[in-house]
Amino acid sequence: MKARALVLSGCALALFVAPAPAKAVELSGGVTVGGIQVGAGPRLAVSPFVGLLWRQERDFLLEVHNMFSVVPGARVGAYDRTAVALVYAWRTGKVSFGPSFSIYSMPVCGMTICNRVVGVAPGAHAQTDWYFSEPLGASVSANLDWAGGNSRVLHGHLVAMVTAGPVWRFGGESK
Repeated sequence: MKARALVLSGCALALFVAPAPAKAVELSGGVTVGGIQVGAGPRLAVSPFVGLLWRQERDFLLEVHNMFSVVPGARVGAYDRTAVALVYAWRTGKVSFGPSFSIYSMPVCGMTICNRVVGVAPGAHAQTDWYFSEPLGASVSANLDWAGGNSRVLHGHLVAMVTAGPVWRFGGESK
């Protein structure tokens, strides 16, 4: 938990120190639905998300993005991911890539046993947003995390998630 607080504090400090013109902040949010691959089988994930983008005079921007995924079922799972991404934006969309940090508590089934795994994982995040109506658009997000440690149910130590859904853009100015 201390590591996550330190990462979030560092990201917040870096973003407030970074020079940006007035009205440069853009908030986006939405809910995506997709699959998360943890253990032997894929599961459905419902994921509300929020992004805070700092627009500058250049084409490359900085964004902090948080997604909280709920994995429904008999044993509910939760997966919270925060990413700091480099963004290339244009008037009707953006593409972002960057490192991520996740905290999770998930029911996972291996080949023979099921168990709950809890932990933290570094990873990589990619997302693209297309705005077809000024505030409304579509978002596709992909994340790959490395869940370390020794687990009999989490073979391969990789957690992959791909989701898609609507996105809303608030504030800021279109490029």
